[in-house]
Amino acid sequence: MTENVRALIPGGLVAALGLVVAGCAHTPTGPSVLVLSGSGKTLEEFQRDDGICRASAAQEVAAAHGGDVSEQRRYDITYMQCMYAKGHQIPIPGGRTSYTSSSSPRPAPATPEPR
Repeated sequence: MTENVRALIPGGLVAALGLVVAGCAHTPTGPSVLVLSGSGKTLEEFQRDDGICRASAAQEVAAAHGGDVSEQRRYDITYMQCMYAKGHQIPIPGGRTSYTSSSSPRPAPATPEPR
């Protein structure tokens, strides 16, 4: 009987380790980045776009197999690209705190009058 128990331990240990490793995998449930509504966008438009972009990001994560990018990072990148394309403001690392994809004309720089 002792031999039977010992024979089960390696298999049980392998199964237990498999469950632990599977438990460590994290599937994103939402973005971990801040996205703000674009200029002139209503709350309803933002919420609609948010739902569409969350679904798009979840599909991207489900379709991706492995790689060097974590699932959360892949989700965030896809989500930000989608929201930006819809005209919302996303964070810019090392730059302005937000930017929107809607283009607005910039005023011409002031030129000094000749003396």
